[in-house]
Amino acid sequence: MRTILIFVTSFLVADSLHAQKSFNLAAFKSETRVFEGIMDNLLKQTFKDPFALTVEPKGTYLQGYGMVFFVHLNINRSKIRTPFGEMDAPRSMAEKSKEEQIRLIKELTIQCLADYGATMKQLAGQDRITISAHVEDRNELDPSKDTTVLVFSATKDDIELFTLKKITIEKFRERVHLFQY
Repeated sequence: MRTILIFVTSFLVADSLHAQKSFNLAAFKSETRVFEGIMDNLLKQTFKDPFALTVEPKGTYLQGYGMVFFVHLNINRSKIRTPFGEMDAPRSMAEKSKEEQIRLIKELTIQCLADYGATMKQLAGQDRITISAHVEDRNELDPSKDTTVLVFSATKDDIELFTLKKITIEKFRERVHLFQY
């Protein structure tokens, strides 16, 4: 029994060392930039307010975990302060409630993971792709309620299963871990 345990452990260590050697850093950076650009374009197409996306999405690799992307959005801006005074926000988003806009962000992010998560080719199957979205409601006066954090996480294996049409989008949505606070 002890010999089998030593053999399995050495096999797993050798396999993980081989995987680390085959990691192409230049390709990985390129894949990260592509996914960041896709998220940026999707958010800008959905939230047309020029001040909705405060910073471009940024990704970070965490060894042993996977990728984490960060996004910060401003929603529900009925008035925008400029050096020339306050202006009315575009009506398309200002008319939607905070709950509707958060629901839209949830749908958009899960669809982004499903459709474009496979662009992260350097990740292993057990690695995760996580998107952390900080959604700030600029009209909320209570500081404890003005920011909602949404954390979406899916394994590379689940993304691949959806890409290969082995699971449906409904099944994929069930497998995406969503934490909201």
